[in-house]
Amino acid sequence: MRARDLLPADERILAVYLIGSYGTGQADRFSDVDVHLVVTDHSIDWFEQHWDDVLRKLTGPTVHADRVPGLIGGLGITADWLHVDLVAHPLAAFDRFQYDGVRVLFDRDGTLFPDGDIPPLGGRPGEPYWPAVNVRLFFYFLGNLVTVLGRDERIVGNQGVGVVRDQLIALMLAERGVRRTGGAKRLNALLSDEQRAALEAIPAAGTDPSDIITANQYICRQFITRGTALAKLTGNAWPNEFVDATLLHLRNHFGVDFS
Repeated sequence: MRARDLLPADERILAVYLIGSYGTGQADRFSDVDVHLVVTDHSIDWFEQHWDDVLRKLTGPTVHADRVPGLIGGLGITADWLHVDLVAHPLAAFDRFQYDGVRVLFDRDGTLFPDGDIPPLGGRPGEPYWPAVNVRLFFYFLGNLVTVLGRDERIVGNQGVGVVRDQLIALMLAERGVRRTGGAKRLNALLSDEQRAALEAIPAAGTDPSDIITANQYICRQFITRGTALAKLTGNAWPNEFVDATLLHLRNHFGVDFS
């Protein structure tokens, strides 16, 4: 790993570590490389301006480099499409437990990661929990289907299928007690075979309103069946008033049931 070999020579860099798939030990040939640095506080302005120089020290020439908003650093793509993210953290704001699953490449004084690598805690089945935010978002987004298709915004309607599907995925993870960690492009191992089959059975939806409605109906029925069962299992209240109002709103506009 070039980061371990090259970056310690810079005295401003206090630690180098990996997160994402390489941090959790799940990396494969498709994985991005997420390199994080802890740097001295007085050098953070330099890294904010020159992070891409440090990135190219690791990758060589890039065909694309772009800052990531909100972070000190960004991403780079090489000619053979190696994707490397580089992020710097000032020492004063460093939290070694900010990420779940860390592989330490370098710790100058041995004090920033006194116990070495941090194994991932999430990503494994555990006790089911109640995803309150996702439940609210699901019925909010679903109710907006009336506005979207009422305006004949077919492209937005197609995009919306993915939005409500993602809330269903969050509910499925909660069913299994999985708190997602690792790479953002990894999902298969977190779902059961039954859950994957249910998601793969979502009707295809292009831009025909009837297909968009059919896909949303299927997702909604899955969500209600699973959500009411999970609410009972975890001792949480199912938002009956919000759900009933949303279903009535949909039925009044489209003339079909979603439950």
